[in-house]
Parts: sequence; structure tokens; C-alpha cells
Amino acid sequence: MELKVDTLGWLLNAQVALAGFGVALPQRWGRWAWRAVGAVAAVAIGVRWAQVGHPPMRNLFEAFLWLPLCLAAATVWTAARERLETTRLDAALGVVVLFPLAFVFSAREGQLPPALQSPLFVPHVLGYMMAYALMARGFVLECLGQTRASGRTVAWGFALITLALALGSMWGNEAWGAYWQWDPKEQWSLATWLIYAAVFHCRGRRAWRLGLLGAGLLAIILTVTWINLSKLFPGMHSYAGL
Repeated sequence: MELKVDTLGWLLNAQVALAGFGVALPQRWGRWAWRAVGAVAAVAIGVRWAQVGHPPMRNLFEAFLWLPLCLAAATVWTAARERLETTRLDAALGVVVLFPLAFVFSAREGQLPPALQSPLFVPHVLGYMMAYALMARGFVLECLGQTRASGRTVAWGFALITLALALGSMWGNEAWGAYWQWDPKEQWSLATWLIYAAVFHCRGRRAWRLGLLGAGLLAIILTVTWINLSKLFPGMHSYAGL
């Protein structure tokens, strides 16, 4: 663990504190604290972008920068669409995301490998990160009995995962000459997609739905961490964990 004390580090530390306030403070003040996280996250993304000179999505540290902003936007969307207050839930998820971002992941800068220098880079990675945030949120909402809100959240996440998977296939053909290479990351992404596709066949079967949402979230966690970082799974996406 390390305390980051540069400009970006203090922006991350501020997000951790504000997300904590979003969980702990009364609803009115917690709502404002959590919404402030979204604003500070946008500034942090801009700062990192200026530092590295490319969209900050090269590794886990940079990809995680987008998650608090995605979660804060989901809070506003759910309040407007479902009339459901999810500030404490989303702020708690924000704390889970922000802790490794602020204190664990390395902020070391690096250049984009040639394979990442594509117009498909940003929509592919951003689509996955937004989808992952929504799927985690959908699982927690289902655990809390908010099935309708969970269903809408998972539907949006599934659409984004589908889009990101299709864009990745197009990008693979552009970079490596084939739409599918059976790379470990590709296989786990496909497995995750299939699990969430099965969720939509569980209408009226909450136990099955909850189990599949949990399995999908576990697949996401393994994909983001173990498959990316473990040397047991070398492949074309190995640079993603650097």
C-alpha cells in the first residue's frame, strides 16, 4: 500500500473521503457528497489524460479511474428513472473501487503499445468498465430485493458488454488479422457474456437469477484480476495488467 501525494493522488484521496461520507452521512448530505465524487472523478480522469497524453485506459489503475464516475451517473439515472434512492449502495461500491485505486494500484505511467493505438480502444474498454460497474450494482440491488431496478441495470450492462465484445472482435481483426483468437481474456469475456445471457431466462426464478448474477460478478472479478495479472494465463492481452 502507498499514499499517493501528487495532484492525481489527492483527487483520489478526496474521492475516498467523499464516498465514505456518502455512506455515513444522512441522506441529504450523503447524496451531495456522493455526487461530488462524480465531479472529482471527471477531473481526475482529465488530469491523468493530460499526464499520459492518451485516453487513460491502458492498465487496471487507469481503467478503474472511470468506475466512480460510472457509479455516480448510475445513481442519478436510477433516481430519475426508477424513483429509487441508491446513494448509500453506490457510495459503498465506490469505496470498494476507490480503495485499491487510491492505495494499492501503481500509478506508473506508460506508453500505449501499438495494438492499443486504435479508434476502437476507448469505446471497447469504456464499454467493459461501464458494464462491469452496472453488473456489480445489479447483483447488489437483486440481493436487496430491488428486482426491477436490478433488471434494468443488468439489461444496460448486458448491452454494453455485448457492444464491447463486438468491438473487441473488430479490433482483434484489425490488430491481429482474426476476429477471435481464443486468448484467455477473450474466453473469460465470452463466458461472462454467456452467464449474463442466461439471467434473462430466469424470469420468476429469483434464486436462479441471483445465483447467475453472483456467478457473473465472480467471472468479472476473475477476468479483471486473476486473468489479467496471473502469469498462468499469458496471451495477447497480457499488457492490460501492467
